Amino acid sequence: MPMIRRILDKFNVILALTLALTMTLGLGGAIDVLAATSSTFTQTINPGSLAVTIVDAGYAVVPSPTMAMGAVTFSFACQTATGSFGTATEQIYVANPDASDTGWAVSLAASATTAVWTSAGTAFDFNDPTGSGCTDGADAGDAVGGQMTVNPAAGTLAVGPCSQCVVTNVSKGSSAAFSEGVTNAITILTGAALSNDIGNWTLQGATISQTIPLEQPAASDYSISMVLTIAAI
Repeated sequence: MPMIRRILDKFNVILALTLALTMTLGLGGAIDVLAATSSTFTQTINPGSLAVTIVDAGYAVVPSPTMAMGAVTFSFACQTATGSFGTATEQIYVANPDASDTGWAVSLAASATTAVWTSAGTAFDFNDPTGSGCTDGADAGDAVGGQMTVNPAAGTLAVGPCSQCVVTNVSKGSSAAFSEGVTNAITILTGAALSNDIGNWTLQGATISQTIPLEQPAASDYSISMVLTIAAI
């Protein structure tokens, strides 16, 4: 009997170890299965770039925007033409897609400080303050005057296609005139640091006025290239 009891005790120990090992392997397998079905997904959303452009009423980019000044008639005296920059079909559009939390500024400048209104062999300036922009350019050898003034404050500022944007802390620039080497760019809009970090806005109706020197030759196709730029502040 003692011999049989010892054999049974050994058998029970072996059986217990076998069961323990089986349970451990089984549990480990179950843990492995659970771990294999659990995944951590990650996602990155990068900020976009500050942008300013001309868009139509549906916010599609206008490929070749133009702004026509009001026509004037040839005059023996200096005169002023006016226009409106930004319309319902060609509005100034600013976007801050989480690109600058410190603010931004939009400015208008000519393609070069030496640019002029040109038409087939005749021209006049956009940034010459001499004689209040009225220097005679009709006679050969004379300096050709002319000065453009931009008044963004006369325009209408609005929110673009943004569900939570406001115009708070976005301001229109003050009226200013171009002067070569002194005022080469004019601020159109400014978004302060407290403006929406994610937002878009439009501006319509900024007033443009251009003095035209006396006796400037008549032509129907005077033009000058003007450029909008945006930068973080």
